[in-house]
Amino acid sequence: MPVKVRCRQCEKVFAAPDRARGKRIRCPECREPVKVPSGKRKVEAETESADDDSFFSSLDLSQAEDATARLCPKCAAEVSTEARTCPHCHVDLQTGTVSSRMQKRLRRKGPDPALFYKTAWADSWRFMLSNQRLVFQTWIVNIFIVTMQVLMVFVAFWIVITFLPPLPDDAQKMAMGDNAEEEEKFKVPLLSELLLKNGFNIMSAMSAFIYMIITGWFWTMAVQIVRTTMSRKSQAKRLSFQVVDSLANGFKMYFWGVIFPLPVLVVAVPAIILMAGGSTVLSGGGLPQPQAFQTVPIMIVGGAIGLVIALSIPSALAHMAQKHTYRAWSLPLMAITSVRNIAPTLYLGLMGLIAAILPVAVIGGGVAINFYVLKVAFNTPHFLAWTPLSTFEGATEGAAVNISFPWEAVGGYAGTIIVASLFGAYALIFWTRAVGLYTYYFQQRLGLIKGTKPGELAGFWARYVAVLVDTVIVAVVGCVFEPVELWKMNEKGKLVAVLFGGLAVSLITQHGFGRGLALSYLALLPICGISYFARSECSKEQATLGKEAVGIMVSGLNGERLTFSQSLRRAIMKILLGVLSFVAGFTPRKQAPHDVVAKTLVVFRGDLDRE
Repeated sequence: MPVKVRCRQCEKVFAAPDRARGKRIRCPECREPVKVPSGKRKVEAETESADDDSFFSSLDLSQAEDATARLCPKCAAEVSTEARTCPHCHVDLQTGTVSSRMQKRLRRKGPDPALFYKTAWADSWRFMLSNQRLVFQTWIVNIFIVTMQVLMVFVAFWIVITFLPPLPDDAQKMAMGDNAEEEEKFKVPLLSELLLKNGFNIMSAMSAFIYMIITGWFWTMAVQIVRTTMSRKSQAKRLSFQVVDSLANGFKMYFWGVIFPLPVLVVAVPAIILMAGGSTVLSGGGLPQPQAFQTVPIMIVGGAIGLVIALSIPSALAHMAQKHTYRAWSLPLMAITSVRNIAPTLYLGLMGLIAAILPVAVIGGGVAINFYVLKVAFNTPHFLAWTPLSTFEGATEGAAVNISFPWEAVGGYAGTIIVASLFGAYALIFWTRAVGLYTYYFQQRLGLIKGTKPGELAGFWARYVAVLVDTVIVAVVGCVFEPVELWKMNEKGKLVAVLFGGLAVSLITQHGFGRGLALSYLALLPICGISYFARSECSKEQATLGKEAVGIMVSGLNGERLTFSQSLRRAIMKILLGVLSFVAGFTPRKQAPHDVVAKTLVVFRGDLDRE
């Protein structure tokens, strides 16, 4: 029958098979070797009968006691014969007290963080080798993306060389004169002209869209690996690559890249501009504009911001793998969390740097090989020189050449990326597993939000993230869809929408299209913001898009749905008193000033409601 054994490393009690007696097996928790006792069962001693002449002489009273069971001296719970402590009250079965080590573990309420440093390398390596399928899936996705980009460049190049007419010589220019028909022969088609003048910008925008797919795949895989680690499994759940899902997650990742550093950039960018202006003034105006942003103080500030963002990524990924992810969208909160866990964060940074050595070396070697082969063997410019698509104009590095698709250059680029992406896939899975272990061992210090109750008051950080999302929504698309939504509401809404349009037309007429459009945007922004918040918070969802994403909503003091007048009053006061919203983190009912005026509360929907 199975034998109960205890791991001395992690204190886990588990059942070992009977055939493992006298051998060593690995602990399923920490993978450390544990010796299984080889002792035999005790033979019960025969008891002599008492007085044969008594009535109870035939009864063996020792059988009334269960000699095989072992009881805890404190809670009387049945425990294993091999157990050293009671699994219920954690009392040492020999001393009858709770040891200091166990008291520390109970206060910690989770696994020992010190084990992270011992298991990070070995566990991540084993996980990487046992999940080769994820590695090759990631590599195939990279090959697909690189192929799509090469195909995109080829199609653009084909359009140019197919429809681009030859340049007229001097005689043809003189013959053209004012002849419209002759000029038409040498007119560049619109698409070809667009690619010639803005080919690099167009390709960059399309590349960003394509790389959104691979970014979404990385996001999906990383979150799944962290969740697998939290459940203490060594095999990741099977993932299927879906272009639409990866594209949606990639957009979410891009959106996170905008929201996450936004609070710091709002403060840092004006400071950097002032520092650049001060450098220009101190230099007597002789410092060119690009060099003004390359001074030592500005580079220090920029490097510090980049370092804070980089150190916050592991903690943000840990929160992204939870059911409630709003903390991962706040750079200040993640920076504070990373500082509290600075030792494991730096340790993860070291692991990431070591894991990235091989992919970076492959890229560097590929660049060097391509440079030598293309310049020496083929007498063709290095593939990095083709990135602005200057070949569309038929000239590279000042020398006129025949227009032809740069197969050697693009092939060198694609080959380098494909080879490096294989090693990068191994490095990514290795490092993501390490982040999962960091999440598991430091979960109590990371402040993970694993669940909320309906009606629970929403704190400052949940509201902060919702405001950031809503601000971006209103600033980017609010002035477009708000007049349309007002038009759909009723006759009064149509009147307001017409007034919006009239104001925009008036400003454009007075100040020109570009300046007038900018002025109308600034004029309509507060109105659109008030309309957006007022309509959303009195709707059936009782929340804006940002609040829905976080899982919170606005209600009355007794949990009732807001009326339109109440939500309108709240929205107006939010615009006027928005700078005082931080007060919500200090009031008993977590109310901001506009909540107090409108008599409202911001509460969580709860996990059941969200599901």
